[in-house]
Amino acid sequence: MDMWLCIKRAINTAEKAKKAYEDGRAKVAKAGKAIQAQANLAKDMQAAERQVKVYQAKLGEMSAALEAVQLTAKEALESKEAVQVAFEESERARASEIEAAVQEAIQGYRRSTEFSTLLDKEVGSEMADLLYRFKRYNPGKKLNLNFIADPPPPS
Repeated sequence: MDMWLCIKRAINTAEKAKKAYEDGRAKVAKAGKAIQAQANLAKDMQAAERQVKVYQAKLGEMSAALEAVQLTAKEALESKEAVQVAFEESERARASEIEAAVQEAIQGYRRSTEFSTLLDKEVGSEMADLLYRFKRYNPGKKLNLNFIADPPPPS
């Protein structure tokens, strides 16, 4: 029986050693996986940092381009305002030239005998019409406004 007990103890000790070995091996495998995951995480982090640097460079380029576009837009707006002012000044100058030409034409026409004759005929016709109305519709020599818009009968 002593021998059997010794063998039993040896087997138990061997099983404990085997179990400890397998546990250690499992822990080593688990630690290896953790180390590999950490290494992968470090690589991913480095890749992400490189992408951040690339994006920051692109952001810098885009912000510089945006500033250039804003400056160009501001300059375009200023030039548009300058053109608008010049256009308005040109329109005012052109309008004053036209007005001066119209006034000169009117003065020239008024000095002509054609205008004088036309004016005399028009004023004379109106006066004759008014006298006719006054005599025709106002036998009592009172002003009657009811008939002012009526034309005289054809002569």
